[in-house]
Amino acid sequence: MPKSKPRKKAAAKKKQERRRFHAGAAAPEPEITGAEQGTWDDDAHELLVARGWTAYRDLEMDQLGDGWEWLPSQLPLDAGVGGEPGPTSVFAAAEGGFDVELASASGSVAADRTAHYDTLEELAGDLDAIEAWRVPDGEYVLPEVPSFSGDTPEEICRLWTGGMIDHWELVADLIHFPYDEVPGGFAAVERAHRLGQVPTNLYEAVLRGRAG
Repeated sequence: MPKSKPRKKAAAKKKQERRRFHAGAAAPEPEITGAEQGTWDDDAHELLVARGWTAYRDLEMDQLGDGWEWLPSQLPLDAGVGGEPGPTSVFAAAEGGFDVELASASGSVAADRTAHYDTLEELAGDLDAIEAWRVPDGEYVLPEVPSFSGDTPEEICRLWTGGMIDHWELVADLIHFPYDEVPGGFAAVERAHRLGQVPTNLYEAVLRGRAG
């Protein structure tokens, strides 16, 4: 990657939006003062979505500009220490180019795991390495019995369709769920996708996360 730069203020504001989305529609809007004009990039959007990135546009989270999440990198909620985990993310930077923040266990990203790319071509050249990043095992500890949003894959999918859990909670739960401990295993997730209960982009993120 190019030399890392400090996290941009615009990226921090976008993270506020992600936390607001996680809290739910009933939560108060965060007060963002002095917000910079948002930045959007259709070429980056086309490239990243085609590779399986989840776009803020599709989550109605692009009020401050474009952002994309690589959900296969997402840890389960109880992996976080001092904060909720965050997936690898790309943001269209207000000053031009793109900011990258690698997935973390706490949502707080160290400066040496951020980078700025001046052009889409530079970013595209590093995407294989960016997508391969996973939080090192030694940086988080899961409980002996990790908690999930539901006791079964079917229940997790129902919570998603009912608007009770966030997109990344759905993906994290379905990536890490112990399928060998429930009847039918992963077939329940496949069935939920066929029935339209789990969108294709999130289902594919689960497949990529499990393969990784």
